Amino acid sequence: MDDEAMGEPPEMPEDHLMATELDQAGLIDPLDDLFGEAADGLGVPVPIMPSAPLPASLVFRINDMQHTGCCSMLAWSNAGYVAQISRIGGTITFRTLIRDQKSGNSTLSEESKYHVSPPEDAHFVHVQFSGLGTELAAADSLGGVHVYTMAGVLGRLQAAPTDTSVNHVSSESMRVTKRTQLADESEAPYITPATKVDDKWLTQRRVLDQHAPRVHHALDNRSALLFVTSSCKLVLLYQNEQGIWHSTSVQLENWQSSKELLTHAAIGEEGDHLVLITHDHERRFRVYRVTIHWNHTQQSHSNGTFTTVLPTFEIGHLTILDHVGPQQAQFTKLSLLRVIPAVQHFAEQSRPTATTVLAVFTHAPTPVTTTQQQQDAFSVVALWTIESITPTLHECFAKLKPNGQTPAQSPVTMLRRQQDILTNKVVLDVRATYHNTMVAFPNSTGAVEWYDRSTWTPIVSFGQTLVASSLPQSGLEYVLGDHTAHAALNSDGGAMAVTKPDGTIGVKYVAPHYTWQPLEDGINDPRGMTESAIICLARQYAILSSSNAATDETLAVLPVDMNHDLRALFVKQALRTLCRGLDVSMVDHPRQQQTVIREQTHLRALSAQLALGTKPGSTERDFAGQFAYVYLNMRSISITLAQTFSTRDTNLLNRSPDLVPSLIPVVKWVTDLIIFIVDSLAQVKRNMQPGISPKQAFERLIAETGNPALHILLCSFPRVLLRMQTNAIAIYLKWIQMAKPRADTLEHKQQMEEFCEMVKGMPFAYNHFVELLTEFDAAVRNAYTEAGASAERRVDVELAMMTEGTVPGELEPAVRTLVEGLLPRLEEQADMGRVYFWDTEGLGISGDSSVPHAGKGKENGEGAVRYDAIRKVRLTGEMKVRVCRRCGAEMEDLSQEVLRGAPEWVKHGQRHCFCQGFWWAVG
Repeated sequence: MDDEAMGEPPEMPEDHLMATELDQAGLIDPLDDLFGEAADGLGVPVPIMPSAPLPASLVFRINDMQHTGCCSMLAWSNAGYVAQISRIGGTITFRTLIRDQKSGNSTLSEESKYHVSPPEDAHFVHVQFSGLGTELAAADSLGGVHVYTMAGVLGRLQAAPTDTSVNHVSSESMRVTKRTQLADESEAPYITPATKVDDKWLTQRRVLDQHAPRVHHALDNRSALLFVTSSCKLVLLYQNEQGIWHSTSVQLENWQSSKELLTHAAIGEEGDHLVLITHDHERRFRVYRVTIHWNHTQQSHSNGTFTTVLPTFEIGHLTILDHVGPQQAQFTKLSLLRVIPAVQHFAEQSRPTATTVLAVFTHAPTPVTTTQQQQDAFSVVALWTIESITPTLHECFAKLKPNGQTPAQSPVTMLRRQQDILTNKVVLDVRATYHNTMVAFPNSTGAVEWYDRSTWTPIVSFGQTLVASSLPQSGLEYVLGDHTAHAALNSDGGAMAVTKPDGTIGVKYVAPHYTWQPLEDGINDPRGMTESAIICLARQYAILSSSNAATDETLAVLPVDMNHDLRALFVKQALRTLCRGLDVSMVDHPRQQQTVIREQTHLRALSAQLALGTKPGSTERDFAGQFAYVYLNMRSISITLAQTFSTRDTNLLNRSPDLVPSLIPVVKWVTDLIIFIVDSLAQVKRNMQPGISPKQAFERLIAETGNPALHILLCSFPRVLLRMQTNAIAIYLKWIQMAKPRADTLEHKQQMEEFCEMVKGMPFAYNHFVELLTEFDAAVRNAYTEAGASAERRVDVELAMMTEGTVPGELEPAVRTLVEGLLPRLEEQADMGRVYFWDTEGLGISGDSSVPHAGKGKENGEGAVRYDAIRKVRLTGEMKVRVCRRCGAEMEDLSQEVLRGAPEWVKHGQRHCFCQGFWWAVG
């Protein structure tokens, strides 16, 4: 075996070793006295002054990491919450980030009241989330593995149904594989680094070949979990179609002594199979090829036919490597082991990569450490690439054959040694991020070292202002702090949960190496770096959004006092990256509706606009916040109405009796919005001064109040949603007339009668507003045509209108038509006195983001009426509520018994807030 394949140099005889240690000239370069560095650059630096001893918690943590592969007491879910194993009792507690609506800061919440308790006579020792973050796997001190599933809100998990019990798991490596209709990182598109061209930042989306071989559960929406026990057993936990967990296992090796028991294991994907590597007490690597055959079976049941799986393993032994260790550093032990898959071709940035085995060896001095071993704590990252080679025989063997051909040899697998990476920090974790293009090493100082996956060189900032490719490249980094024993990164590495000396946890965020604010010293101008950092975060936000991961941590990195221009830049770039078509003005109505309903990625960007859309130093929403608030509500309601009225079951008698009454508050919300828009337009027309154009009048209103009424009509997406809603209301009015005689309760009948009376008392008929919408849509199309606006220009116009409230010159003729022609015609058909006095406070467009749906003049929420953000019903003090951790909206926390009998649209609205944020239970 050549040198590159060796684990570490053979041990030297003791007498030779002692002689070498006494021969200082043989170990230290003569210039070390001047520069303090080893000549070969591979020695571990020795400080001039001894460092403070490591805290006991970190020493214990390192000891645990060196004895078992799974001992993570802290984990951060991609859904946006943190799980921690408590020091007392070993229970699992949960926290999340909550955005304060007044200050804009994101802080860690109190512990969820829903804890996960360990089995009797045991405590949890390891936690790990699934890819989407909705499932949690936990190992206990007795060797049991348990799976929990998120139940409705963050931080509330329930034990998954299972018909199996797994025991005697003491050193396992967990990996969750998942195949769902929602894209995880492996299915999400790759977004290239942003490059500035002229005044625009450009990115490209590269999509994974859906037919490329992958390892995943054979059934949609079902999960699987792989782990390895210390006794060399590979176990697969998997769900069948009903969601019940089953298990199967295979013995990798028949161990004969305790030295053959495993300490660490790691699993990684390689095409259609897995690569598994194990490490035992004899410092030996074993590499396996694991193929899972799912074995589909069709079964009939009283409820129909369904598919089940009965998986089996196919194990291939690839190679063995003895005497595993770092190349030069002594007195270290293996603490982490990972398999880093190769970067797929669509995400490659330079040269191709190979599947890599990564092992972290750590040295931590203790009070009993000998003088010979007394060095500061450090870690060494050892790397091996897994390569397949075909041995070749010498040409002389060809003479043994009559035809003169060399016999063909079978390919063999080998571990090719790469250069070690030395660090004077204690590495606590290894995280391959974003399609394995970067690798993060969180360490005990609360910082992260980033490495490029293809070259294994550190990623640092050199002040680039025309490219934004990653957090470290854009100058966003962690500030060093006190030692911590446990650290967990969020999805993109922009936030980190760390343990404090008292056992509690805190959160750190990356911060700019330079500054968010401009300097007035006349020398430095960090505006270019600030812009590239904002673009980087917008790209990170888009990456997380396309992966269905939580994005609140990215928003928490942004400064709370960020000026309007930078906020608009962030949202515009996120919209450009996520959504390729924001304008549907020039297509026919059916295609408009189809595009607007199917397009979902823009909602995440508008959710960020809502969170950031407050005036500096105030909780009052500006135009950007108001527009996003109204649009996101409209979108949520449109989905509800579309799902309700487009069902194949058109017979109202077959539907839930609660369906028609449950929609009354939602339909009333749309009605109030329509009247609010007409009232706002009429107010501008009524107060317009001579010599002032409609464009100027609306711009003044928007600057003073942030009123989004005009732009709900001007922007193509909300205009289409509004037309869809008015069409759905026409169907609903027929339904309610049919449902009134069949009401199952007196309360429902009374609610429907009150709604019908409200409709009779409206200032104008719904169809009059539909006519205005239809003609205004044609006016917008004509204005774009006459201006000769290209598709790219129309997208730019839509972006400016949605994020900044501009009234573009191209659409000024349409605005004039609205004010001078369409609106006066509606006013002739309407009772404008009723329009003026109509109560629209239930919309929540009060401008104050800290008082959801509060009335005007009710500051600080005094006397404010609270509404359910999804069902639009009033909340009372005795209700249990959930709160959106992003926008602060509330909804009733309905019990499972209530949900079982609730209409389908109510059930669908339980997981997310209208702003796309997750719910957190507070009462």
